[in-house]
Amino acid sequence: MTDINKTILEKAAGPTRFNPDEQRRFLETYEERVIASCTLEEARDKIYLEQYSTILTDISDRFHPVLVKISPALDENSQLQYLKKTKDLGLVASIVSNDCRHSPFGLIIHTDHPSGISPTDMNLQYPNLFEKKEETASPEKKSFWKRLFS
Repeated sequence: MTDINKTILEKAAGPTRFNPDEQRRFLETYEERVIASCTLEEARDKIYLEQYSTILTDISDRFHPVLVKISPALDENSQLQYLKKTKDLGLVASIVSNDCRHSPFGLIIHTDHPSGISPTDMNLQYPNLFEKKEETASPEKKSFWKRLFS
């Protein structure tokens, strides 16, 4: 029979987790399960929010199940927009606990088994979606006098 005091102390300390530092860094999942990720700054960027559905659709075609973890450090508006877009695609998303507030990631898209994806950065996986649209500079208009004397 186990000692009741030992059992009480173990239960009071919370659930036992394998590699808790890695789980806090990757928003309550393991690194090998991550399919795609983006930093907090990138998750706040409007272009990531616009391309999010496209990325999630592509990932859900290749992996099953697909789960999304959203950082508690994102502002509420961004959190709700990512949640809504994920739910619209019929996938599961959750905002993780405040234990993960110091994670550098804003979004983690993962599965329940090792994914084998490296690198997981969305910028590197989908470079064509995040190309900065360079504004085409209009040719400089020459003044009347420059046109006349050139």
